[in-house]
Amino acid sequence: MVTKVLKKMEALRGFIQIPAGNRAELIGNISLPCLTMLNGNPARLDTRGRLWSLYLKNKFLTDTKIELNKTGNGYQIISVNNVQESAVSESNRQNDTLLVSANLESDTGSWYKVFEGDCLKYFNEGSVIDVDLTFFDPPYRQGKDYRFFDDNQPAGKYWGWIKEIVSRIYDATVDGGAIYFMQREKNTEQVLRVLRKTGWRLQNLIVWKKKTSAVPGTFRFSKQYQIIAYATKGDKPRVFNRLRIDLPNLPEYKYERENGVYVTDVWDDIRELTSGYFAGDEAIRDHEGNRVHTQQSPVALLLRVILSSTLPGDTVLDPLAGTGPALVVAHQLKRNSIGIEIDSRYVEIIKSRLQSLRPADNIAKYYDYYKYTPNLKEIWPTKKATPEQKRLL
Repeated sequence: MVTKVLKKMEALRGFIQIPAGNRAELIGNISLPCLTMLNGNPARLDTRGRLWSLYLKNKFLTDTKIELNKTGNGYQIISVNNVQESAVSESNRQNDTLLVSANLESDTGSWYKVFEGDCLKYFNEGSVIDVDLTFFDPPYRQGKDYRFFDDNQPAGKYWGWIKEIVSRIYDATVDGGAIYFMQREKNTEQVLRVLRKTGWRLQNLIVWKKKTSAVPGTFRFSKQYQIIAYATKGDKPRVFNRLRIDLPNLPEYKYERENGVYVTDVWDDIRELTSGYFAGDEAIRDHEGNRVHTQQSPVALLLRVILSSTLPGDTVLDPLAGTGPALVVAHQLKRNSIGIEIDSRYVEIIKSRLQSLRPADNIAKYYDYYKYTPNLKEIWPTKKATPEQKRLL
């Protein structure tokens, strides 16, 4: 038997962190993660020794003292300080989750959460669960000047940190959920190793070819792409939407395409936000015109990722959110989103982008580019189906 006091995240999110000193008693030699029962309701134990169940979500108030016992059919929980089982107060709920309805084209009915601090802290607290898709774009250890990250750290320390985050993402992801892990092309081997060791199943190694930059080399070919490793929790994705795009014909093509083309694993039609002219209005700039974040990802890239691997109502995670393009796109597509960012300056930028949509962040301009996708109306529920879609359906 374990007696403990529930913390805020445990009460709100519906889990119990089994203390390390009681793991042998309550878990023993059980192989984790695994499914179990709690008070006759479905539950699961994750690799961190946390017992999750929808039965627990908002059932007890914060600071409720409980007893947890192991039984022949799972676990049994009771409150021992006579605190009445109750939902968390509305004020606590609002402090933890910001519901969006401000200054967008319409009320999307989706929610977003923007957490400030170290993402591992929020994983440990259980603030991140039931994720359907993660966009993971960490610093690349290129010696850039970040306020809260050492971009010159030793390789071993860096990849250990990456592996820990990717492992926590795996634990927080639903079965069949996906991760899109972006990195430099020279780090492909390390990326694949991290994914394999943390349980992910590789589906594609996507090549994102840059349009306006090529790093020159003196004894090898110039570099002009990044890799995006698309992997899933399990052998097959829970969701994969086969997108078709209205790609302009190449000069050697004799006839126009009637229905566009399927998106492949080479993405050469999305412009990166370079430091110069081509960064355009989308790049976040300070009052002197300097880019606030040199690694800002374009909304067109996040649009393709989120359209491919989620449905409306799914939850998108960006654990190193930067200026928040993943959240900006997810919200417009009626997906829920969680962003974690350690730099308070970027947190304010994310909130501003979500509360007041800039013309440069509006994804509506890309709708016609995907008009040949047969189920576009279902996965992008903002406009009526086009004649081309109706014919394909």
